[in-house]
Amino acid sequence: MIRWIQSTKQRVDSIEKFAQLSQDRFIDKEFGKFLYRMITEDIHKTDLLLNGLLNYLQVTTPIKKTNTVNTFIEEALKKNQSQLEEKRVTLIKKFEGDLPDVIVPDEQLEYILNSVLRYLITSTMPNGSIEILTKSFILEKGAGKAGACFEEYGGYVEILVVFLGDGKVGEKPEATSGRIPSLQKDGALELLLRLAREMVLKNRGIMRIETNEKRAKRTISLGFPIERRKEVSASLFT
Repeated sequence: MIRWIQSTKQRVDSIEKFAQLSQDRFIDKEFGKFLYRMITEDIHKTDLLLNGLLNYLQVTTPIKKTNTVNTFIEEALKKNQSQLEEKRVTLIKKFEGDLPDVIVPDEQLEYILNSVLRYLITSTMPNGSIEILTKSFILEKGAGKAGACFEEYGGYVEILVVFLGDGKVGEKPEATSGRIPSLQKDGALELLLRLAREMVLKNRGIMRIETNEKRAKRTISLGFPIERRKEVSASLFT
């Protein structure tokens, strides 16, 4: 229905342009101008009606937002693209399509994801790798421990970020690079991660961190409740 209205609006615009070009072709110039005014008045009334109907349909047929999480991750990676290239980091992305939105406000979600990715990218060793996965889980009552804290929301979205250095199993991180080991604690970076974690908890999410020093590997898992309300698209009045 919305597409039909938009198509009709385009046809009406074409009729108005044709009427404007045709008004000077009449022998009686005054009649041409009068006819053009009559046509444009009817066209404007029709256009107003179509805009009103289009806006009504958009309000009564809300569209659920998706992929906000994936979009913010992509934006954060672009901001750190030069550092990724400088360190020759292998980036692996596995994003779920049409990923449901989460209850976290956009500004705070963007801050959390930026902070976590900046932490990992800054910590990574040259020639290391970063794998990022997103996935949603729909829960039913009695789903078990895995999603117990998200059961009341009906599901959750998980963002899994894995950093893996270029060291071999059992090899000390110092042997793989002349720089400071990637898993050595840095005050500023640790503070960045702590602040992100506090914001995660304030938004009823969870953050889990696992470290494997032998493989210079760190895994950060974020979980947020799914947003079950529908977001309404903005008016298209013109």
